[in-house]
Amino acid sequence: MFLTQRGGLIVGPISSLLGGVISWIYDVLNMIGIANVGVTIIAFTFLVRLFFVPNSFKQTKSSRITKYIQPELKKIQKKYKNKKDQDSMLAQQAETRKLQEQYGVSATGGCLMSIIQLPIFFAVYNVIQNIPAYIQKVYDLYRPIADKIYGNEDAIAKLTEFQGEYAVLKNVKLDPNNVNTIIDVLAKFPAEAWDKFSALFNNQGEIVSAINANVDEITSIYKFILGIDLTTVPGFALTTALLIPICSMLFQYLSMNSTPMQSTGDPTQDATMKSMKTMLKVFPIMSFFICVGVPAGVGLYWAMGSLISFLTTKSVNFYFNHCDMDKVVEKSKAKAEKKIAKRKAKGKKTFMEKMQEAATGQTKANQPTVNRNASTASLKNYTSSTMNKNNSQGTKYREGSLAAKANAMQRYMDNNGGK
Repeated sequence: MFLTQRGGLIVGPISSLLGGVISWIYDVLNMIGIANVGVTIIAFTFLVRLFFVPNSFKQTKSSRITKYIQPELKKIQKKYKNKKDQDSMLAQQAETRKLQEQYGVSATGGCLMSIIQLPIFFAVYNVIQNIPAYIQKVYDLYRPIADKIYGNEDAIAKLTEFQGEYAVLKNVKLDPNNVNTIIDVLAKFPAEAWDKFSALFNNQGEIVSAINANVDEITSIYKFILGIDLTTVPGFALTTALLIPICSMLFQYLSMNSTPMQSTGDPTQDATMKSMKTMLKVFPIMSFFICVGVPAGVGLYWAMGSLISFLTTKSVNFYFNHCDMDKVVEKSKAKAEKKIAKRKAKGKKTFMEKMQEAATGQTKANQPTVNRNASTASLKNYTSSTMNKNNSQGTKYREGSLAAKANAMQRYMDNNGGK
């Protein structure tokens, strides 16, 4: 593991795994004469996104079945309409969950994959940001140059000063005692930076010779279509690199609008969908501004990820638009019944059932406390004269109530001389 690799307890191992994948892709492409980081990123993005296709299929299937059983869901909503008490709300949730479970629909089905995607996204970002740390052949191109700079105080000083000239280099930490951090800086050099850096050494010496021996291959592997340099931060300059943020915004828009949202008839759900629609409008714009400020290689991954997501969603929707939904629903229902029977045989409960019981149990636990405190408070103010007065006036107490028992005890004590 190179010291330039990034990560942590969770993201680090995932980065190493994905780094091995991208290195393998690069080696395969290199063997067939396509040693290019851009093509490698596209192939890598495709493989990463392929991992999430089953989840996309499952979520779309769940959405279609939910739409199929919408009349039954509306019956439940109608049954509890205008009932805002906690018991009614819990009962509605329980009936809804039971219906969904019968048809194999899970309200939390996509949550786990959403949680998993976050560390994977950070891991992919680490890999794309630090290509030489994960692709050995790319690392080997920078190492001869870094070795000549390492230990050379004048060269380290020039490199440190040179970092201030490019925004993409400013935030890269340079440790003079770690050759891999020198590679971190060199790997962020835009194509035109190499000539400027060589000029600091008057275009001569061992460092310049090492640069000249490797710079052509370095720049060629980062060149993408239309001459886009994947190490360049596009910014807002009118260059071909700006096409990547634009494509990212466009593909993100297509991806997020590939499945139209329909009204459910439920005010709460419709309000949520309205918020999501607003996000659908904002997120593509955010995507553009993010890709404008990061190296084009990272923007390429983002753009290709959105394009692949769009194509995947379209393909899955096409499948469900042309399949027999009756058979899909029946098959899902039969599978769900077997799953329920198997779970009940083992005496297990679903996560939602446990949550429901916890909520119900908490409610019941709170009720006696309130009643007990109220009764105790009433009893403190319940004097003998009050009881006698109420009793003499023929007050009737509810059988088994605390007041009835207290009154019986008072009568017993009165009849026995207070003993």
